[in-house]
Amino acid sequence: MKAFEDIYNTNKDDVYRFLCKLTNYQFSLAEELLQETFYQAFLSFDRFRGECSIRTWLCQIAKNTYYTHLKKEIRKEHLVRKLEPPASSGDFTDRYEKREMLQNIHAILEDFEERDRSIVLYRMYADITFREIACLLGIKESSAKVIYSRAKAKIQQQLKERFDYEI
Repeated sequence: MKAFEDIYNTNKDDVYRFLCKLTNYQFSLAEELLQETFYQAFLSFDRFRGECSIRTWLCQIAKNTYYTHLKKEIRKEHLVRKLEPPASSGDFTDRYEKREMLQNIHAILEDFEERDRSIVLYRMYADITFREIACLLGIKESSAKVIYSRAKAKIQQQLKERFDYEI
């Protein structure tokens, strides 16, 4: 029990930031998903094999928790994205544009294969190393790098074509 408490205290901020990015900075949703993530991790802690870091494992659980949440919301037909300005300082317009771009990236990622989407999410939002991503997904590190590079180019192309962003 004490060991899991230490894991929680060490990793909660990283997992929370990951969830904030996934949820387009819907802070209350990110907090709710954070609690569910650690609850699920606690229940399955005995199945953690140590093939990746604890943080990587927790981000995988967080991503799955987020997708489960989205599926429930879609089924209920209540998926509404609220544009709340983040609590940080800065120009409202810049924050709004950043949030809009993140939503557009999420829309693009929905069309990706699960493996490619996972690599992008792990790399962009959780800053997980390619080595850890490869271990987590059961692929070679070089494959993770190539897939990420191609996905990034595809995202940039789609942002330009679908949403008229110049990157």
